[in-house]
Amino acid sequence: MPAAGSEMVPAPRVSSKRQASFLLQTLWCVAIAFPCACNSERGKEPGSVERPADSAEAPTGAAEPRPEAAEPAPAEPEIFAPGANDEFDPAAIADVKQALSTIEENAFAPLVYADKRVLPNSCRAWRSFRSRGYTPKTALAEQLDGGALVRCGAYEFLARAKPSRVSHVRDALQGAGPNDLPAIVASTTSKLALRARNGAVAKGLTLGAFLSGARAGKSELRGRVLIDEPASATSVIVNAEAWGDVNSDQVEDLLLSVLNSSEDLSYFDLRLIEVTRTAPDAPLTVLAISE
Repeated sequence: MPAAGSEMVPAPRVSSKRQASFLLQTLWCVAIAFPCACNSERGKEPGSVERPADSAEAPTGAAEPRPEAAEPAPAEPEIFAPGANDEFDPAAIADVKQALSTIEENAFAPLVYADKRVLPNSCRAWRSFRSRGYTPKTALAEQLDGGALVRCGAYEFLARAKPSRVSHVRDALQGAGPNDLPAIVASTTSKLALRARNGAVAKGLTLGAFLSGARAGKSELRGRVLIDEPASATSVIVNAEAWGDVNSDQVEDLLLSVLNSSEDLSYFDLRLIEVTRTAPDAPLTVLAISE
């Protein structure tokens, strides 16, 4: 009980704002799971800032340190999408699986096997008959069948092709000559010439190394390479038909059509050759051949 004549001094009261601030601070500490930091903050005046013991007061007028420049994000790798030359219908290239089944009247030559004769009406039907031994029997049918080989072969190539991350074949035919092409593209008008070409292919020779007299000619068609073979009075026309990664190694491959013919047209041979290149200066490597 207070002494007589003395005044009673009321106990200091904590304001509601101060209580709310302390409560909010405590809840924030709990929310981010730093209970130790919260304990260290208790008993401090709201709004006060604690300075590290070993930190020195920054001198007046000192420039603030500049933030380090962020390193630029690495560029996305370039992706090479599969494609074909301008002679193909863009709608067919966009949906090659549908193109393989599309009915095409009068687009295929009659095919014969023994005493049976058939007339394909789609690329799938054509491939089925050819795989069972049906072949064209006349010169005109061979030429028409060659068109089916190029068209349907390109669709089949693109149906297997995937995007690639590296390409060394997009410009493989630009300015190409005998020394840039594999020996497999050489003409063979006899069994002896065929054996010689097989030997050159086994050695990995180029067309120029195999046929020293071969020379680049002038093609009337844009994007095609013409090679003259004077020794056999034949020539080779090579064209890039389609491109894409068909062996899942992320390196782009190229589908070439190779037309061999003689000056009098008595010899005619059309093939599709899949090639690739592992480096810009590497030779073209043959992956597959379709005839």
